[in-house]
Amino acid sequence: MFDIPSFRLGKVFGIPFEVNLSWVVIFALVALTLATSYYPDVTGAQGAPAWVLGALGIVTALLFFASILAHELCHAVVTRLEGGKVEKITLFIFGGVAQIQDEPRSPGRELLMAASGPAMSILIAGVCFLGYTLTATMWPWWLTSPLWYLATINLFVGVFNLLPGFPLDGGRVLRSILWGITGDILKATRWAARSGQFIGWGMVALALLGVLNGDSGLIWFGLVGWFIAWLAGAAYRQQEVQSRLADLTVERIMTPHPDYVDGELSVDTFVHDHLLGRQHSRYPVIDRGVIVGVVSLGDVKTIARADWPYVKVVDITDKDLGNLSVDASTPVHTTLGRLSADKPGALLVVREGRLAGIVTRSDVLDVLNRSPLT
Repeated sequence: MFDIPSFRLGKVFGIPFEVNLSWVVIFALVALTLATSYYPDVTGAQGAPAWVLGALGIVTALLFFASILAHELCHAVVTRLEGGKVEKITLFIFGGVAQIQDEPRSPGRELLMAASGPAMSILIAGVCFLGYTLTATMWPWWLTSPLWYLATINLFVGVFNLLPGFPLDGGRVLRSILWGITGDILKATRWAARSGQFIGWGMVALALLGVLNGDSGLIWFGLVGWFIAWLAGAAYRQQEVQSRLADLTVERIMTPHPDYVDGELSVDTFVHDHLLGRQHSRYPVIDRGVIVGVVSLGDVKTIARADWPYVKVVDITDKDLGNLSVDASTPVHTTLGRLSADKPGALLVVREGRLAGIVTRSDVLDVLNRSPLT
């Protein structure tokens, strides 16, 4: 996110989970604030060694972000149960996000998906508050204080996310209601996004007033508001693109009869005959009459120059057809996520098991340029 690299840590319920490098900043700030400002003021903590406060700050920060992961995981699991595809969950400087390939197909599904995250945060808050209530007089401060912190912070996260402005979960709830009333997802997105921009810029204004009055602690509040306002505008533009492409199938915008290469060619021949002096940097690969995948300049670079004459193209081909191909009848707007800048940028178009064409980001941009967005 923001072109900052992320690192995958594993999978939860089969859903990839990664941490963006920007997350390290907010994690360090939360842990430091807990260790230096929150825990030293807790009853019973006076005189506690610095290493105890530091360790407790780190552990509590980890538990807090685990609850953020649980929040996003609820979105992802509900999306999968409803037949949607979840690419991954990422923790970053502003919290967490479940990256969902396709928008919900009905207002009811969006309502369920959007409400599940805040419901999980509020549930965690309730469990932590109950645990604190039952143990406050029996357990030491270093066990009960984290429960109270996690209860309050998760309650805040749950309630804040229910604010009725896109892209917050409450904004998605609002959009689902407006979508159900109007039957027009673009109009519903416009209203929910404007609400999100109002909330975001309102937060920025409050932060500026606070800073002018000497409260520098509101700077982060303003940054979050700016991010919400920016995302709201971007979400509406994305929905407008999807709406304009809704009636188009991949077959109508693809490049038919694309150039392809025989998988039996040597890499050396492929480079000289197809890459050098040609406009394409990737080609479909046909091996014995069957589509096997796509080969690109990046794949060639994995092979030492001296080995080019002895390695076949089929041996370096990306054969993940599940991600590289699309049926000719597929609506264009459902392929946008697969044609985004961080993806290969091209999909093989298949009709009845045969290569019919290729569709690229440029093909989609050409359509949009002929019908500019408002």
